Amino acid sequence: MMRKIFLGICLAALTAQVLADDATPWKGRYKLNISSDAAWHNDAVEIDTATLEEMEGTMEIDLGIGPEGREPNADETLHKIKFKGRRASDADPYVAEVMVGSVQPRVYRFELFPIEQGKSLAGTVTMGSKRAGALIRRD
Repeated sequence: MMRKIFLGICLAALTAQVLADDATPWKGRYKLNISSDAAWHNDAVEIDTATLEEMEGTMEIDLGIGPEGREPNADETLHKIKFKGRRASDADPYVAEVMVGSVQPRVYRFELFPIEQGKSLAGTVTMGSKRAGALIRRD
C-alpha cells in the first residue's frame, strides 16, 4: 500500500513538472543575429514567459560603434528593452515592437517564427522602412 502511495506521489510530481516545462518551452537566453548588423554587435533575446499566444522578455539591441576609436554618443550603446510579443494562431509569428534610443529613437518591429521548439526562431526585423532578416538561436 505504501509503495502505491509513493508511486502515485512521484507520478503526480513528474506530471506537474512536465506540464510546467511545456508551459514555457522558450524560456532562456537566445543569440539574435540580424543580417544587416555589424559583426561586433552582440544582440540577444531573453525570454521570460512564452505561451501559444504571448511571449515576454527582454531584447538586447547593440548599437555600439565597434573599433572606431571615438567616444560613442548616447544611442551607440547596448540597449535592454522589455517586450511583449503576441500572435493570433500557431501559423502566425510572434510580433513585438520596441523603441530603441533616446536621441534618435527608432522602432524595431520583430516578427518571429518558431523553428525548433525551445531551440531556435527565425523571422524579420523592420526598423522604420529598413527590413532585415533575423535568426535567433539558443546561447
